[in-house]
Amino acid sequence: MEKTSDKVKPVVTEELIDNFKIGDVEEGALETVSSHQQSLTPEEVKRLRWKIDFRIMPFFMMIYFLQYLDKTLLNYAAVMGIRTHLRGNQFSDLGTIFYVGYLAAEPLSGYLIQKLPVSKFLGLNVTLWGMIVCFHAASTNYAGLMVVRTLLGVFEASVAGCLIIITGMWWTKPEQSRRTGLWYMQIGTGQILGALLSFGFQHVESARIASWQILFIFMGCLTVIVGIATIIFVPDSPLTCRFLSEAERSEALDHIKGNQTGLQNSTVKLYQVKELLMKDKQTWILFFITVLTMITNGAVSNFSSIIIATFGFDNRKATIIQMPSGAVSIIATIVCSYLAGYIGQRSYIMGAVCVPSILGAILLLALDNNRRVGRLFGVYLLNSAPAILPMIYNWNAVNTSGHTKRVARNALTMVGFCIGNLIGPQMFRVRDAPNYTPAKVALIVQLGIAIILCLVLRYIVIRENKARDSRQIDNADGYRDALHLDITDIENENYRYEY
Repeated sequence: MEKTSDKVKPVVTEELIDNFKIGDVEEGALETVSSHQQSLTPEEVKRLRWKIDFRIMPFFMMIYFLQYLDKTLLNYAAVMGIRTHLRGNQFSDLGTIFYVGYLAAEPLSGYLIQKLPVSKFLGLNVTLWGMIVCFHAASTNYAGLMVVRTLLGVFEASVAGCLIIITGMWWTKPEQSRRTGLWYMQIGTGQILGALLSFGFQHVESARIASWQILFIFMGCLTVIVGIATIIFVPDSPLTCRFLSEAERSEALDHIKGNQTGLQNSTVKLYQVKELLMKDKQTWILFFITVLTMITNGAVSNFSSIIIATFGFDNRKATIIQMPSGAVSIIATIVCSYLAGYIGQRSYIMGAVCVPSILGAILLLALDNNRRVGRLFGVYLLNSAPAILPMIYNWNAVNTSGHTKRVARNALTMVGFCIGNLIGPQMFRVRDAPNYTPAKVALIVQLGIAIILCLVLRYIVIRENKARDSRQIDNADGYRDALHLDITDIENENYRYEY
């Protein structure tokens, strides 16, 4: 196997070599592709990059769009009549129980992502949650809605983990920042189109079925179609991709070799999980950043239409007036992702994106009910902080090596995501309506703490990189390509963290 430059040589021991396994790839496939001698011209390489983007990214964008919109249909259904079937804090409970199911399923999802063909597993879950969305229409009481919301959380739990793993198989670290931002910004698209869909379906009148039920059936059927298409058309890895020639597969593998994060390995290595939880200094800081910022996401996802309705707008206007929230989410995601891809400085960008949301919470807290425009801007600005999540996804992808460790880190991130979103809806209690002052104060405090943790994370990573520079090891003997060898970022002394 041809050696790469000394800059990317991993430190390799015999034990690591013995533990190496390609996983669910056919024996000899990796060596056949890697040793392919036919090279592509620069024009063919450029066409290959676009080919991969156009064949994979539309699926990612559609899946993440549906994942966000399907789980937040409850927010739009709130002003379409579903709350007539509920009382007290039951609506808040429905917002929370989704993340209970999500959280409960996350460990198993992480395990199955590693053991099963990742794209097929993703497509299956998309199909199943589409069916659950349809079942919402048949649930007209609190108990039934609690069941379908829990199941929806279970089947959506694998989405982000699958997308992060697949993204790391196809694109370099700077490219991953932009691609992750591209599919994550579909949250904003979901907010805009969700408001339009809700507004449109509110004009549908039927004596037999409510407008919110029709909305759930329509979106559920669309999701099922996308799930089946994902199973059929999205490849599990460059090694098994049918729309690429052998030369193109070789080029795709060579393109991501510098990531040093490996490709895929179906062997679960518990020592990598232990390293993540007990040795990696970044782990718990990233976890608490995720929890603190996703509290805001939970609040926005479930209560934005209700908060806007308290400003004196009727239900239809309260729905359509949410559209700028999606624009804020899209802008924040694009700015963060593209800046990270071009200039780096991820930790600074992660902290900075929280600032507009703090200003939004301050506006909601300080302005009285007569300042409707200012308070609307406050609601819109709250949608800035959740854009930190694709930055965390990307941090996981570019700063974690070892397949089991990467899967476990993504799963832990989603646990933090769930906990934050569990807390968010519960902060808005009926007794605090209509101003919800305690919730707004809490949002300001928690986002301030998240900014501080981003700076601490940067300090830790810079210190670790400097320590590795000072003890640089020249390992000319026993070299194996880091793309093929399943070692972690801590084991690989030549690994350098992005910050």
